[in-house]
Amino acid sequence: MADEMSDKIKMQKDLLWGVYSDVRAHSRHAETLRSSAVNYIFIIASALVAVIISDGNVRASERPLCLMVALIGLFGLAFVGIYTELYQRNYRRAIDLRNELDSRFFDGSDSTLAKLIASADSRHEATPLYRSSRRLLGSAHRFWLLLPGLVLVAGLVLMTLSA
Repeated sequence: MADEMSDKIKMQKDLLWGVYSDVRAHSRHAETLRSSAVNYIFIIASALVAVIISDGNVRASERPLCLMVALIGLFGLAFVGIYTELYQRNYRRAIDLRNELDSRFFDGSDSTLAKLIASADSRHEATPLYRSSRRLLGSAHRFWLLLPGLVLVAGLVLMTLSA
């Protein structure tokens, strides 16, 4: 009977750990997709901007290209927003699963997964690099939204200049 119980507990732990690992992988995948999309947005937008300003002027005939730059920025904002939400959802699921692992298998222990991560985070957040980069840029998620926002603004400025 006790052996059956320990097998059941081991299966539960393995299942929780497997789901935790899977959710973390989904979270990383969303981050990778978001990063790749922003890179493609910059490549396409920079090629369009190079064509638009290649002669040193922004002409009315280039207005469709200017609109494309703005639309690429708008699409990028939507894409980054959606994938930020997807990342956050999977990240929060992973935190809940980790807390469940802590409560079931580390209850009463001095070292839980959450405590170890919180300790590492607090040491990292105390560094001057972390504080200055957060003060300058804010969170990484806002930074990712800023990049396609700049493409959108560039497209709108070019449209204004082409009028």
